[in-house]
Parts: sequence; structure tokens; C-alpha cells
Amino acid sequence: MGAPQRPPGFVRAYVREGPATGKIWGQGEEKTNTAGQMFYEQPGATHEVSKNASQTQPARLLAMIFAKKGSTLTTPV
Repeated sequence: MGAPQRPPGFVRAYVREGPATGKIWGQGEEKTNTAGQMFYEQPGATHEVSKNASQTQPARLLAMIFAKKGSTLTTPV
């Protein structure tokens, strides 16, 4: 799904389909969320892991990033 990155504001993400595994620096171990679950990223947090947790089922997420208008949505780390 993606390389380590940092959003400009806070993120609220909803897992629409499949399982998705993520890890936010300083928030413990990797966590797998499944369809219907949501997760939160604090402003400036480093999203270290973002991957599909299944070999057969695609993961689809809806991510809402709340930041100043015109901000770059993610910054590689």
C-alpha cells in the first residue's frame, strides 16, 4: 500500500474492504483492521507500515486527511 510517510494533519481512515495492517510510530505494534473498522493518526505521526493483510483479498480504505488547505497530503519519511 505504501512506504513510510507523514500526513500534514490528522487522519481518520475507514476500511471499506479486506484486512489492512498498519503501524504508527509510537502507537505500539502493527495492527490489522478489517472492513467496517476505523483508525486514527495524529498530526505529524509517522505511518511506518501500510499493507494489505491478505494474499487473496484486496484492502480498500477511505482516508480523510484534515489539514490546512493546499497542504501536501503526505511527506515521505
